[in-house]
Amino acid sequence: MADLRAVARRVLEDNMGAEAGESLLVVTDTDKRAIGRALFEAGDDLGLDAGVVETRPMERSGMEPPEYVSAAMQAADVVVCPTSASLTHTRAREDATEAGARVATMPGITERMFGEGAITADYAEVERLTAALTERLTAADEARIESGGETLTLSLSGRDGIPSDGLVTESGDSGNLPSGESYVAPVEDTAEGAIAFDGGLVGVGELDEPLVVRIESGTIASVEGPSADEFREATAGDECARRVAELGLGTNPAAEIIGTVLEDEKVYGTCHVAFGDNHGFGGTIECDSHLDGIVLEPEVYLDDELVVSGGEVVV
Repeated sequence: MADLRAVARRVLEDNMGAEAGESLLVVTDTDKRAIGRALFEAGDDLGLDAGVVETRPMERSGMEPPEYVSAAMQAADVVVCPTSASLTHTRAREDATEAGARVATMPGITERMFGEGAITADYAEVERLTAALTERLTAADEARIESGGETLTLSLSGRDGIPSDGLVTESGDSGNLPSGESYVAPVEDTAEGAIAFDGGLVGVGELDEPLVVRIESGTIASVEGPSADEFREATAGDECARRVAELGLGTNPAAEIIGTVLEDEKVYGTCHVAFGDNHGFGGTIECDSHLDGIVLEPEVYLDDELVVSGGEVVV
């Protein structure tokens, strides 16, 4: 087992650029207490004004934390969130970054993930790959994903790609840790076709058999596969939870498929499509849900330029 405190110190110094005298807030929950404690102790070691807010786990990714948590996030210089459900696509995270905080979210992080795999990457290389794909996403008008004999097209016209390279060092920066993806909010209601998820899936975990999701006018029309019922339950309720919200491309060569989407979606040469909230990164969909599914070896085209193929980034 890795020394969690040593890893936490490296995360704060290298990924967050934390310096003595800055304020650090660790937002965690009862299931991630050990990691939260390690980050607090590492911050104290580094001379940060460190504090911890611990809650019960949120019911789902994208759900807003209590108001007092949001207020505390806005008041800190550095915010790190090892939590069970994701705070990435929440107003609390947005308000914190708008206030100038540097925010790293770690949804679903485990002690194993905190010590090996994606978090150990050469982040200079991750930054290079991520920047190259982000440039392509920003320039493209359309994306096409071919997976498992299915094809999905999405308009990207007027939408900017966003890099998540694991370096959260400037005021107002935010991203996942571990990280390694370039992503974009496709134009709402333009996704057409189908996608065959065969990696990890929020609400389901690692997939043993593909899940085919058919999409019409940007919204899930039907679902086929052994995990279909679990997927339907995860996207039930608010209608916006069934709308296509994100296209992401994995850029972390150290990441592995482990059944936890935080790491799964970062695997080099994969892509992921998410459903639900995207208003925090250039879209217009706003709801308390954000669910990602991963394709392991897609063919991804941006304006007919092949950029990901056979588990490799080819640009």
